[in-house]
Amino acid sequence: MKDETVDARAHALPFIGGGEIPEHRDRSVAEDEHTFLAIVTLFLRSWPFIRPQVMGNWWRPGQGVEQSVAEDIGGGDYHFFYAPILLLVVAFAGPMLGMMPATADLQWQHYTLYGLITVVIAGFSYLTYIPGRYQFQSALLLVFLVFAANFEATVVIDGYLDGFYMAAITLACLMGWMVQFRTRAAQVDSPAYRIRVGAHLIYYYGIEFIRSFIAVVIGLLLADMINMSILQADPLTPKIAALVGIPEASSDQAGQLSKDLRYDIQFRYITISLSLYFIQLPFNLFQPWYRMWILQRINQNLRLGLQERWLKLSLQYHSDHRVGDSIFRIYQDSSQVTGVIERLMEVSRTLFSYIVAVVFVSLLSPWLGLIGGTIVIPGLLWAAWAMPRMRTASLVYREATSDLTSRIQETFSAIRLIKAYGKESKVQTTFEEDAVVSFNAAYRVRRLVALVTIVMFTITSVFLLGGEFLIAWWANQGLETFASELIALIGLSFVVWNLTAFNWSKGELLASTNTMRGLMRQWLTAQDMAMGLQRVFDILDIEPGVQDTVDAVPFESVEDAIRFNNVHFSYDGSRRILQGVNLEAKPGSITAIVGPTGSGKSTLLSLLLRLFDPDEGSITIDDRDLKDFQIDTLRANIAIALQENVLFALSVKDNIRYVAPNASDDEVVEAIRISCMTDYVDSLPMGIDTELGDRGGRLSTGQRQRLSIARAVVRDTAILILDEPTAALDAATEHEVMNNLAEWGQRRAIFLITHRISTIRQADRILYLEQGQVLESGDHAALMNIPDGKYRAFVETEAELVNNPGGQS
Repeated sequence: MKDETVDARAHALPFIGGGEIPEHRDRSVAEDEHTFLAIVTLFLRSWPFIRPQVMGNWWRPGQGVEQSVAEDIGGGDYHFFYAPILLLVVAFAGPMLGMMPATADLQWQHYTLYGLITVVIAGFSYLTYIPGRYQFQSALLLVFLVFAANFEATVVIDGYLDGFYMAAITLACLMGWMVQFRTRAAQVDSPAYRIRVGAHLIYYYGIEFIRSFIAVVIGLLLADMINMSILQADPLTPKIAALVGIPEASSDQAGQLSKDLRYDIQFRYITISLSLYFIQLPFNLFQPWYRMWILQRINQNLRLGLQERWLKLSLQYHSDHRVGDSIFRIYQDSSQVTGVIERLMEVSRTLFSYIVAVVFVSLLSPWLGLIGGTIVIPGLLWAAWAMPRMRTASLVYREATSDLTSRIQETFSAIRLIKAYGKESKVQTTFEEDAVVSFNAAYRVRRLVALVTIVMFTITSVFLLGGEFLIAWWANQGLETFASELIALIGLSFVVWNLTAFNWSKGELLASTNTMRGLMRQWLTAQDMAMGLQRVFDILDIEPGVQDTVDAVPFESVEDAIRFNNVHFSYDGSRRILQGVNLEAKPGSITAIVGPTGSGKSTLLSLLLRLFDPDEGSITIDDRDLKDFQIDTLRANIAIALQENVLFALSVKDNIRYVAPNASDDEVVEAIRISCMTDYVDSLPMGIDTELGDRGGRLSTGQRQRLSIARAVVRDTAILILDEPTAALDAATEHEVMNNLAEWGQRRAIFLITHRISTIRQADRILYLEQGQVLESGDHAALMNIPDGKYRAFVETEAELVNNPGGQS
């Protein structure tokens, strides 16, 4: 066995190849049915869990923050009709206050900015006065237009007043989204206004956008300073010289820069760099924590939603699926939603950097823009090969890891049985087999990521080397750049291919190639996340088999009777478990259901709990169909003592109060008395506060059964179901428990599933069930008087087994 173990571990990761995965647990690329649109759709399905972090909540004065998520744009009794008017006022105030030229000295860039602002005002008016299904998409378009206008005002148009002008326009747009006022039709006692708070993803992206924007602008400024003036002693452009506070260092004032001016520029360069560093330092420290906090909130929303749906699924689903698989989906696969947000953040930031890099190098040379832009083509071709393989490998890995989790869970659950039969070696072997498959599947995913990254690096390097050769040639020749007039208008010195243009464009081209490689890696890992999300949505897509009707009412008590009316039921539609069952149970009665194993006894009472619904017939309480009651209130008024006594590593009191958290100590003590546990509990070191072992391991089987009965009793419900409640009790204790239950349940309907004759005899009515049919019904005496009766034969057989357990004559 030791050699086999060593061999299994040694072959977990071969030196060459991806490791062995059994054919029945593997997938081929041909099985991948996901398209690009399908992957995007999976990501978009995460929106309901992301939305609270985007839309936030409304805060109202005197009422605080609402728990419900705020509307996308606006709605209800509040409006933002003032926003387009405010935008219009700000738009006209700019030229009137001299922040922008009004009529004279207008240039093309001013016309472009005014055009963008006009479109923004028109779009905001559409959002305000013509609400419709495309509001959210329109809002996204407006965000893009506002960004473009800010970029032009900051970079293209000379001066800084136009930047403040666009900042005011942007704030006016945000006001309409953030602050809304009460309409005339609203209730007079509602607050006059409300403010949107908690839109954390918007805050995060706003901070990130400002940082990126400043980095681009300052990066251009510093590149010009260090390459032109500090390294070559060339004068600065007049605009940059004025901006850094050294007008005498401009080309209008000086020829070749003196040593003192170069030192002044160097000092300003260091000052600007350090200032930028210290300004960004708080954001650099805060943003990672803020991002993680947002992502974990989103993950929590999805995980809670998944757990809620999982709890509502039918017992049939839980019977057909391994517990470990559900654990892995809820804990691990659900966490992929945070990966989706991170990928979206990274992709948006990377795309922004890529587009900016390509646009700027295109101003220097369209050939460089073509090189930077055409990297996309081999990237897409390589992605077409890699992405399906990543998806299939990811699914195999996740399924294999789910199997491994299930194996661990099953091993821990069966540890007593494993030790009792000495099966440790066999369990270890099967665990190692699953572990090897899981390890190999995970390695296959990581190997594919490495392969795609290396190939993409090679492709982008070829493009980068070609671009660098052209840049070096143009700089050597001192050629004029492509958009030299526009560049001069901006105020940079890149009008010819000099050292500044060479170093900056080389860096931007390198950034564009690195960006494309990063995008490929991010999209590759996104395939893995999409497969995890698919496994999550597989559960969320399952509709619970039993649901409330639209007009369901709360269930409170049983006044008349519980009736099964010609009930038929099957689990899979092929074999009937129950066939035409009829029964009646009144409050204050004990109904015993007996019969051979597999006759449908537990299924009968599962229908009463509405764990399933009948295929035919009906179940009524006080002549009202069970389907007319709300499921939660129905189950809240039914207590059940299961044959499988599930206990927790809690105190005796907390185990009993598990189903009734608000039960008082006196009610717990009374439940203990009814279940005949008083002597045992009093002997414990701390009484009812004594902690039990893991899963109640310190209790005997009989004590566990009595504690389960106490748990059912303390719930104080109208209906009590006892499934083999006294199987492990001695005759005297059993008799006392049943007497206590009969006295306690005078106003309750009690159902009893058992094989013990002494317990059955105390029932008011007995139903003998066989092959899903009620063959006999009555009390003990009546059924025993039936010649050749099924119940009589059952009792005689049980009595013979009790009196002659060894089977000896």
